[in-house]
Amino acid sequence: MTKKTNLISKLSITTGLTLAISMMVWWSVAAQADDKKHDAHHGHDAVHMNHIKTQAEAEALKPGDSIAMACSMCKHVMVQHVTKDKSHVKMLTIGQKHKCAACGGSVAVVGTGKGKGKNEEVNHVCSKCGDDAMFVCATKPGSGAKHHH
Repeated sequence: MTKKTNLISKLSITTGLTLAISMMVWWSVAAQADDKKHDAHHGHDAVHMNHIKTQAEAEALKPGDSIAMACSMCKHVMVQHVTKDKSHVKMLTIGQKHKCAACGGSVAVVGTGKGKGKNEEVNHVCSKCGDDAMFVCATKPGSGAKHHH
């Protein structure tokens, strides 16, 4: 019983920390947004993320942009700032795998057969959440790299 309680406590703490970190990253992205349209509900500047489906779209992003992967099943969002090392491209590279921090499932990037090469659309198949529970979105290429004058 103690082991089960400890596991639940650890999962709750991990989930809470993940959510807090995701929110902090989101706020930092929102603070850097150059799009000065106001959110009708809260009066804050909004960052608009575009659904991206291919490796080519990920490669078009520039340092300063942001990319996010969200799971509709476990409600987990992972936000990554794009850097020169291009590690963010792995999120949309067929054959890549990673572990979901929320559900612990093994996630594989698989091609859908729509498009060819780097322009082939991909799905994210999670061993726990299903075939297409996750999606990736990003800021408009180059939008994060602009500076206010």
